[in-house]
Amino acid sequence: MRLSCARGAVGSVRLKSADPSDEPLVDPRYLSDPFDREMALKSIRIIREVLSQSEIARHIETERLPGPSARADEELMSYVRQYACCDYHPVGTCRMGTDEMAVVDPELRVRGIAGLRVIDSSIMPVLISGNTNGPVMMIGEKGSDLVRNRKTVDAARPDAAAA
Repeated sequence: MRLSCARGAVGSVRLKSADPSDEPLVDPRYLSDPFDREMALKSIRIIREVLSQSEIARHIETERLPGPSARADEELMSYVRQYACCDYHPVGTCRMGTDEMAVVDPELRVRGIAGLRVIDSSIMPVLISGNTNGPVMMIGEKGSDLVRNRKTVDAARPDAAAA
């Protein structure tokens, strides 16, 4: 399976072996797109600018990482390559839709793989500005309704017809 972003960088998910208990080999190709590297550098510089403001700076003894001597792009990118990760609120890896690029359909079924659904934050198109906990819980609720073949949560309530 190929993973792509709007800017064109392509990662991959491959089988490690024919053994279904082996975890897949995932290569997201982080930082392979020049835009990603540019944004990583920009974010470090903005963070440094914010932390240099007098009201905050007086509470900071020294910059630990990447360290005050790291100034050149390559020094900062070395830090990013070693320490940056994407493990908090990952979203958008299984695009939902009806077109050829969609990984899952509106019923959360994986295209081309019978009996498999994706019911998590990866179907969200973008990372929301708040915590993903609430939306992910609702995705789970909707997904469980789809698996149970219920149209809506209300349809399962005896008092829904009276409302």
